Amino acid sequence: MGKVARSSLVFFIILCLFIGCRSDNSRQKSEPAGLSLETIVSPFRPARGETVVIESTVRTAKSGPVKIEARMFIPGKGPEILSMTEVQSADPAAKKFRAGKKVEADAPEGFYTLTVAATQGRQRVVSKGSFLLGSLIGDFTILSSFPTDGLEKDMRAYFEEFQKLGGNLVIIHSVITPEKAYYPSAVCSKPAVAGSPEDRISLALKLAAEYGLTALLSVSWDMTREMPYSECLDSTRRIMSELWALYGNEPALAGFYNYQEGSGTYLVWQMREFCAAVKSHDRGLLTACAPYIDDPLLAGYLAAIDDLDIIIYQGAVMASYRKDNRRCFPYRRVKDFASLAAGATRVKNKITLSHVELFGYLEKQYAGHYLASPEDIYRQMLSAASASGPEGIVFFTYHYNIFDYAKTIPAALESRTGLTEGLKAFRLIAKTAALHGTHLGLYIPYNDWWADRWTNAVVPALDAFRSLGLSPDILPFIPRRREEVLPYYPYHPDEEQLQFLLKNRYVLVLSDIAGMQDPDSQMLKDFVEQGGVAVLFGPAIPYGDRFEREELTGGRENPAGLHPWLKIEKPWEKRTQKDRIYHLKMTRASSWQPTTATVLASFEDGGAAILANHYGQGWCFTFPLSLQEAARDCPEVVGDLFDMALDKYGLKREFEVHGLSEEFDLAESSSGEARYLAIVNHGDSPRRISVSPLNLNDLETYEIKDETSGEILQVGKASNLRNLALTIPACDYVLLSVRERSPGS
Repeated sequence: MGKVARSSLVFFIILCLFIGCRSDNSRQKSEPAGLSLETIVSPFRPARGETVVIESTVRTAKSGPVKIEARMFIPGKGPEILSMTEVQSADPAAKKFRAGKKVEADAPEGFYTLTVAATQGRQRVVSKGSFLLGSLIGDFTILSSFPTDGLEKDMRAYFEEFQKLGGNLVIIHSVITPEKAYYPSAVCSKPAVAGSPEDRISLALKLAAEYGLTALLSVSWDMTREMPYSECLDSTRRIMSELWALYGNEPALAGFYNYQEGSGTYLVWQMREFCAAVKSHDRGLLTACAPYIDDPLLAGYLAAIDDLDIIIYQGAVMASYRKDNRRCFPYRRVKDFASLAAGATRVKNKITLSHVELFGYLEKQYAGHYLASPEDIYRQMLSAASASGPEGIVFFTYHYNIFDYAKTIPAALESRTGLTEGLKAFRLIAKTAALHGTHLGLYIPYNDWWADRWTNAVVPALDAFRSLGLSPDILPFIPRRREEVLPYYPYHPDEEQLQFLLKNRYVLVLSDIAGMQDPDSQMLKDFVEQGGVAVLFGPAIPYGDRFEREELTGGRENPAGLHPWLKIEKPWEKRTQKDRIYHLKMTRASSWQPTTATVLASFEDGGAAILANHYGQGWCFTFPLSLQEAARDCPEVVGDLFDMALDKYGLKREFEVHGLSEEFDLAESSSGEARYLAIVNHGDSPRRISVSPLNLNDLETYEIKDETSGEILQVGKASNLRNLALTIPACDYVLLSVRERSPGS
């Protein structure tokens, strides 16, 4: 046996013993007995100019000095030494060390990761901590696809190219395949040789640090051997333990990503166990997953996992083998899925990342390859950009579909152009028009039969908002703490979500929701009673055991009938003039008999068509047409109804947009002295629309600017800035800004 082989065998045996000792109980802390370390970073999302405080606490059962070493990983640059000072501790058994890091005005965006090591005698422990500045641009790096020959050269070229593109995060994926584990594993049956080029994780983390790319390691079970699925979770835990033991000291490593994906709430249990296993090693490690988004209930249940930090909701636009097998969603659903995730994660202060697919199957493949076309990539990115809430974007996968393919497939260079153009648009829209939400929230209550409700109620409502020129947040049900364990039914509302909705002054929109289970019916009652505003669209107006329907709505429902028109009963907003009649396409709905509510509009039979009811400290509006039907037949009425609802909070919309359809995505926001509007046309032909800024001061002069071209489109007083006509090119966007014009400009 050669010298190299003998040393490799010795290392393997030692590592087996080491991992075996650490894996007897996968939930136990991985620190040596008698020495522990925890690092806390605050705040997690600092503003520029703010100072981040890093505090590490060492606990030891032995006397003697403790040495602290700390490195801060700077995105785009790499690690630097961080000096920590010992401070007084209230706990006599603990030593505290502290450092501060001021976030400069020109600090690069991304994860700043702390790697802190405490040494006492021969014992050494490592702890992590992170904070996020700005946004993330990430990629799944397919470790197994790098060539054996010229490995470092190829890996270095990829990291350099992705960093120049603007990337600051890599998920090191496919680290174990049936053929090999790409690190010196004591768990897997086909491990890499320690210290050899086979240890690709070590090289990837080294180069990630060199190029300033934060890394998450993707953790799976041992794929090199057959095993019953009942053993996969334990195998995943054991592999995670040895990855932490081997690479925890690497400065680029910020946490672990769950290789397992899923599209339903069945994934939640596995995710909870996975994240708990990660945090058992160190609370400062980040955890991440990328579920599919067919089940809106999944968003809320994932958000309820305390140990889960990052959710990447897959776009599912390109993921189809055949149209009759797996649905290819339209481009605009990328925004919807990202909004669905963010509507849950923001309540729990987690990170949501948008997701763009760079691959294409059969009918979606480009140039005959497993590759998305530049148009498919660009249009996905426009939709992702218009979602308010996500803190960045992740590709699946730039490494494999662009970098690798471009070596031999010219079409991949065209797809790269689509991606770079999409990134320009993403950065521009996400940091302006999509910076904040609009205070309109489409609520998705708890429901076991999610498929029917998503297809028949949620999707039509989202597309109706698009045709109205409105951009709602999507707010799914979140189970409260201690009621988040499936399959048990939740019985109480999540107080944290309720307070989030009230604090952020959401107009809560429910569309065609018939019955509500206890948590949602109690939440709706409490929300309105405590000052919230709800708008209920039909034809189903919700029932609930926790509220009296007549008291909430201020009326009683009449039998359903066909209604040819509705009439405005009083002037209640800008366009809804008294006695004006809106013709309907013989819509079947129930009229209502008011009890305590005010009738805003009535049907031809004299029954109420729209009710406004003051309930507790808040308001409930009831409109028995579906949001889709109302947007189609009387869009002005719906627009004014939302204006009235927002006005109960003292809020106003910034823009009025006409001429849209469901083929559009929108985002609007205010930042500093400017207000922004992004409009994305997903249609295959140009579209003529009109835009009017709202709530301008009649005495001031304003300018409307096309932020993509720099052209000033209009200048004038508020009264003259009405119905600005624009043509939005097919499969493209416009980004407008409105500012007061300074004197003399």
